[in-house]
Amino acid sequence: MSILKTSRMDLSERLAMHLKLEVALQAEGYDGEPGVLQKVGKRFIRVSGRYFVPEAQQEIVLLGVSHRAAGSRVKVHTTYAGAFEARLIRTGTDFIELMVSRKDEEEDLCILIPFGKIVGIEPL
Repeated sequence: MSILKTSRMDLSERLAMHLKLEVALQAEGYDGEPGVLQKVGKRFIRVSGRYFVPEAQQEIVLLGVSHRAAGSRVKVHTTYAGAFEARLIRTGTDFIELMVSRKDEEEDLCILIPFGKIVGIEPL
C-alpha cells in the first residue's frame, strides 16, 4: 500500500481553495508576516497586496485549517529544514500537503511544500 495519496490538483488549485483566508509564506531571505490570500494567478499569488511566486516558497502555511482526515505518518526530508515528522494529507502534481506539529505553535499547521523543496518522504 502506498503512503502517497495522489491527486491531480496542482499547487495553484490548492491555494485557490484557500482564497480570502490567511497564509504564512516561508522563503529563503524572506521574513514576512501572515496575510490574506487575495488572488491566485497562473504564476503569482497576491497576499495582502504583494505578489509572490508559490513555487519559490519553501513552504506555505494555510492558517485556520484543521484536517480531521487521517493522514499517513511520514518523515519528510526537505532542502530547507532537514527531516521532520508529519502527517501526509495529499500529494498533488507539484506539491505535498502536510499536517505538522511544531513546539512553538498551539495547534497543528497545514503546510504546502512545492516538490522542488522535497528531497524525500519515508513512511513511519
